[in-house]
Amino acid sequence: MNTSRFHSLAFGVLLVAGVLLYGRTLPYPFVFDDHIYLVGNPLVKDARSFTFHGDFREFATRSARAGLDPDLSTNFILRPVTYLTFYINYALDGLRPQGYRAVNIAIHCANAMLVLLILSHLLRASPKTGTVTSFSAGFIALAAALLFLVHPLQIESVTYIIQRFTSLGAFFYLLTILTYLRANAAEEKAARWWLRGLSIAALIIGMFSKENVFTAPFMLVLVDWLVMGTPLKTVWKRTLPYFLCLPILPVLITMTSWAQNNGSANLTAAFHIATAIKDPHYQWHYALTQLSVVVSYLQLIVAPIGLNMDRDYPLATSLSQEQVLFSAALIGGIIAASWLWYCSRRDDVRVSLIFCSVLWFFLALAPSSSVVPLGDLMAEHRTYLATIGALTALACGADLWRTSFVEARWMRYAVPGCVAAAILVLSAVTWARNTVWSSEVSIWKDVTTKNSNKFRPWMNLGTACVESGKPQEGASCYRTALRLEPRLIPAYENLGATENALHHYREALDVSNVGLQQAPESFVMHFNQGVSRCALGEVGKAVQSFKNAIKIRPTHLPSQLALALCYSRLQQHDKALKHVRIAASLAPANPQVRQALSQIESLARHQDHASVGRLGE
Repeated sequence: MNTSRFHSLAFGVLLVAGVLLYGRTLPYPFVFDDHIYLVGNPLVKDARSFTFHGDFREFATRSARAGLDPDLSTNFILRPVTYLTFYINYALDGLRPQGYRAVNIAIHCANAMLVLLILSHLLRASPKTGTVTSFSAGFIALAAALLFLVHPLQIESVTYIIQRFTSLGAFFYLLTILTYLRANAAEEKAARWWLRGLSIAALIIGMFSKENVFTAPFMLVLVDWLVMGTPLKTVWKRTLPYFLCLPILPVLITMTSWAQNNGSANLTAAFHIATAIKDPHYQWHYALTQLSVVVSYLQLIVAPIGLNMDRDYPLATSLSQEQVLFSAALIGGIIAASWLWYCSRRDDVRVSLIFCSVLWFFLALAPSSSVVPLGDLMAEHRTYLATIGALTALACGADLWRTSFVEARWMRYAVPGCVAAAILVLSAVTWARNTVWSSEVSIWKDVTTKNSNKFRPWMNLGTACVESGKPQEGASCYRTALRLEPRLIPAYENLGATENALHHYREALDVSNVGLQQAPESFVMHFNQGVSRCALGEVGKAVQSFKNAIKIRPTHLPSQLALALCYSRLQQHDKALKHVRIAASLAPANPQVRQALSQIESLARHQDHASVGRLGE
């Protein structure tokens, strides 16, 4: 079978497999960070955001000044290409999740195809391919691509819409490598320059999709030098333009940090731009922890058991801890073993590719698992690009095993059979795991089952239960979150609102009173307190609660409207009219506000007429 026909058939297999595994997730709802970074993110819905509204410094602080997560501006500045794809989705189909997931699935299938093309090129074009048959080349390329496509670790980067950052970044990372290899192999100078330009463009676009594409030039050096056997001096000359592009990201990060720190820029602030944790030791502790996190990622690649969207991972605090030492030794041992094997059999392209793939794995994880601290110690989507290296090494190892037993003909079929079985098992796990993503409730129930001592999953499960019409379960989850973290202000706010909705006004008042002792600046808790007091007949005290909420947040529509209604109950219609008019100015199209305005205006007029009548008497 010729190469082009093989590629066509392989593309078909990959596309069908991807659609079968992920097609049923299309109608799944938005979940967790989808709501923060996409659904509730005003920057995504405004085309002017892509020009930073003409003022970079203002844009960098815009989300914080609007009372939103400050990371919204940071994220948008660093990843505008991915946000552009979200904007196109929004412009075409609003906020229906189907279109967003369809794009994610297409990107994932395209990535698997790029893996196939890169490995096929390396296994056929390398000068070390003398001992590798065309069957071996096709087997390794297709096996690695399929394993990558169906592995359940990829779910977070496909089914989780907002993690398109990861898969789109990987797409441009792989495209950079493929076009670089094709440029080197091109016979015509024009084609070589065109492909080299496309490769550099893919690198730049990729770095504006997700920051981990920063490591691509280093990967080009390893692939060209170790697998293609190109002299290192020639490799450096070829890759120099790529390395010249690398300052783009550090400069952009420094500029963003400068804008968000009142015109002050320093290395520490730039390093911590992705996390709000202020502990001065956290960066060092994070780096130590990542040694064992990387080993955990390896375990999940080999045996994806216990997948968890919000893992509760212990923070390492000392280099002398047993887990840290063991992980460092294991990582060093894997790299050393693959290097020694490469030194002994460097003429076999599969062994060279194994060593290169091992380095690929660790290099791809370096941006998130090294000295740049992130809020979450471990996240499955961070392995998306790294799994390509690990699974390629496994595919090459399987073929080496298959061809080691020349006299045992049954091995020719046993090894491909084992790989096929592994693909089927991984597909089954991915199918089952995708079911968990069918709703927010099922996701957070899965997380709380696996780590019940972390407050965030309980908090999110509570919100999911309330939004799905199960407020009793939601209240119970909020109470569990508060038991685990008594200083969790959003839990007090949400629990108070939920108890009010359940007409448990005394319980809601108690919750708000306790919460306000810890966060007297919470306008939400003052509002919840006012609702409880009003329902319990303490209208005068409710007025004070709503006043407190408005003092903190004058634009809080529910507090303005509630205060107007309280004054109306107290027959103070002039004060009621003042606040209902403020509410109307905040939300002129709100039917509830318009109805309240009409009623209070009518009552105020009636009161004025009655006053005039009394004066006439």
